[in-house]
Parts: sequence; C-alpha cells; structure tokens
Amino acid sequence: MGTTNFDIVQANVFLGASAITQGNVFFVKPGSGNDANDGKSPGSALKTLKQAKAMATANQNDIVYLMAESNTAASTTDYQSEALDWSKDGVHLIGIGAGPIIGQRARIAQTSTVKTIEDLFTVSADNCYIAGIEVFQGVASSTATSPRAMVVSGQRNVIENCQISGMGDTSMDTAGARSLAVIYPGSENIFKHCYIGLDTTLRATNVIEVAITGTGVAARVARTIFEDCIFNTYSSTATGKMVACTYTDRFVMFKNCTFICASGITSAVALTGVFSTSDINGKIIVQGSAAFGFGDWTTADDSTVLISSYNGVQDDDVTLVNIGIASASDVVD
Repeated sequence: MGTTNFDIVQANVFLGASAITQGNVFFVKPGSGNDANDGKSPGSALKTLKQAKAMATANQNDIVYLMAESNTAASTTDYQSEALDWSKDGVHLIGIGAGPIIGQRARIAQTSTVKTIEDLFTVSADNCYIAGIEVFQGVASSTATSPRAMVVSGQRNVIENCQISGMGDTSMDTAGARSLAVIYPGSENIFKHCYIGLDTTLRATNVIEVAITGTGVAARVARTIFEDCIFNTYSSTATGKMVACTYTDRFVMFKNCTFICASGITSAVALTGVFSTSDINGKIIVQGSAAFGFGDWTTADDSTVLISSYNGVQDDDVTLVNIGIASASDVVD
C-alpha cells in the first residue's frame, strides 16, 4: 500500500507543515479551544466541530482536525447538546491522537444533561473522509425513542479507523436504537478498520446493532462496503442480530470482518444469527470473515447471504471443496 494524501496530511499536522489541500484547514480543541478564534492553527483552535463546520466551505476539500489534548474526556471530547449533522460535501474530519481502533481520544459524545438526542452524529454530506474519531452515545435517563450514535445518509464517504458505539446506557436500550445506521440515499460508502457496537451495556430490548436500510423498492441503499472491521454486541435476547439489511441493492460486502457476540459473560446469550435480511436486491457478501458467539450466520437458510472463506468450504467428508466459491447461508442442523 502506498502513502495516501491523507497519510501525508496527518503527518504534516505533527510536523507543523502545511496540509495538502486546495481548501482551508481548521483545528478544533475541545479542551482549550475557543469558537471566537479563527481556527486556522493549533494555537488559535476552535472549541467545537459545529463552529468548524459552519466556517468550512463545501466541495473544496477543507479539512477539520479534532485534536486530543490529553487522555481525559474533558480534553478530548466535543460534547453535543443537539444533533450534529456533517452536511457539507467534501469537508473532511480527522481525529489527531494515537488512533487506536477502540477508544480514540478524539471523540464526539452527548453531553450528560441532554436526554433527548435521537441521532447524535449524522453524515448527510457526500464525498467526505472521516478518520480517527470515536462516536459514543450514552447518557443516563435518556428519553430518546430511537437513539442512533451515527447515521450515514450521504454517499461516497470513507469512514476509517473510527469507533462507532451507541446504546451506552440501559435507558437507550430501545427497539429502534442503533450504533450505526446507513440509510437511503446513503449508497457507495465504505467503512475501513472500524470498531462498531458496544459490549459494556447489555441489550435486553434492542435486537439490532447495525442497520443498513432503504425505504422501499425504489429507494434502496447500494454498494455498502465494510473492510477489516470489528462488530461487537452484548445481548440478553437470543433473537437479536448484529446487522439488519433491508431494501439494499447490488451488494453489501463484509471483507475480512470479525463479528463478536459477548456470550460468555454475566447475563449474555448467543445470538442465533449475525444477519437478518428483508427485500434484498442483490447479495450480502461475506468474504474471509469470522463470527464468534453466534448460532450461525443467519437464523434460517438464506440464499441472499453468500459466505466465502479463503480456504474453501468443507463438505461432509471434511474435504475442502469449491475453494473461493461463495456458498449461500446454510444453517447448521
């Protein structure tokens, strides 16, 4: 793999050089920044992403850096008192810190005194690169009906090395809650090396961690890709699913992904399947991936879910056959 422009941009921040873009660069420091600043250098950083987005110009590759100043929440988190909609096309958001796949210190979260936010962070824009960010939705005594940590309705976005975790309090354990929702018209988005879900709050009501869904046969979500992602959940209801796909088009691809249901700890149970599907136009493609703590890939045989390992599929004689050829979901008897 070669060095990308965004690799160079990230390196330039640490080196103090100018970022490579024809647009503007804005810096946000949740701990010490001030929205009265111009945001054009780390020394004059803004405080909030809301202000940075307001100052950015669409479609010129403006870059917003969310900068962690320590390892504490107060100095790393842009707390939202209302829903944050990343709505300007071609405006990129990059977290600056060590960049672990779990627990990034450049964070978006909900302020604890606001109980009503439904969709914490929405990416409604197209053509955005979002990387190194943790999105966490979890407040006590939430009154939201269907809280969703991250919603992607824009198209052709790349979300990389992000943690996306919802239902961080038991009050958010509702039927419509999600960690991630990819919704119409949000097609052709790719999620790379992300950690999606949460294993610290038991799901006793919710049955879906991630939803990819259109609104009908004429409004489908097409060509969604997850690559090298970890999906995690912690449930006490076996009927739950990690990913629900409804009204999708062409394909939803899971390449080199790991699905984990934390079923070996207190009150947890194994989910009967990783996927649920409804009104699929095309296929759910699972390539080189593994599921742990689930009964099977799907609860019932499903010809729209195609599974392929890199080593092939074993037949009844434990012989490798059809190497590289995907097989439809076949539930173990």
